[in-house]
Amino acid sequence: MYKPDLQKEAARLSATHRYLDFDLNRDKELNELVILASQICGTPISLITLMDEDVQWIKARKGAEIFEMPRSTSFCTHAIETDELMIVEDAALDQRFADAPVVANEPHIRFYASANLKSHDGFNVGTLCVYDVQPKTLTEEQRSSLTALANQVSHIMELDYALKTLKKQNDTLAEIARIQSHELRLPVSSILGVMNIINAEQNDLNPEYLDLLNQSVNLLDEKIRMIVSYANNGTA
Repeated sequence: MYKPDLQKEAARLSATHRYLDFDLNRDKELNELVILASQICGTPISLITLMDEDVQWIKARKGAEIFEMPRSTSFCTHAIETDELMIVEDAALDQRFADAPVVANEPHIRFYASANLKSHDGFNVGTLCVYDVQPKTLTEEQRSSLTALANQVSHIMELDYALKTLKKQNDTLAEIARIQSHELRLPVSSILGVMNIINAEQNDLNPEYLDLLNQSVNLLDEKIRMIVSYANNGTA
């Protein structure tokens, strides 16, 4: 098995886990892209993969009902080590893959091509790859199209990650606002209680000042209630 640079690989895995931990939820878009990749490249099998430390996770597939495979025997573990399109015209003649289970045994893969999925910070986190049981190659148009499709997959992944990150941040902010708002209401409630006592008793305080203070405290209480309502329900 190919041994990647450990420091570079640690950073790459950190980038990969951003998408694995959030569990991509774009099945329709990703499945459409693997179908298109197979049609363009003329291959029966196409996959969208994310490369973890020991496992290659299959996020979308056409022509193969697999959801993961060992990284140790994967074509793609070699592909992510370069930024170039990777093409293996006949795996049976390539010493890196001739003994791989999917080459030596069913389905007897012969052809492989892949374009990398790149994170926003420049790491190759996976691939859009196509397979065939017959040796072949790709035209320049097919190669550029496969690269363009892989870029589109990367954009979809980034969008999904960004939306989920934003939601998580908003949920956290809403919870902070809810807690702080409730804490603010405690002293306001105490002030309102004191104001009620003052209003109920005879005193020498200027009524206009008392009225102004009442209005200010009540306005503050109303604003805090609005914050609490928004934090709880998303509406004021």
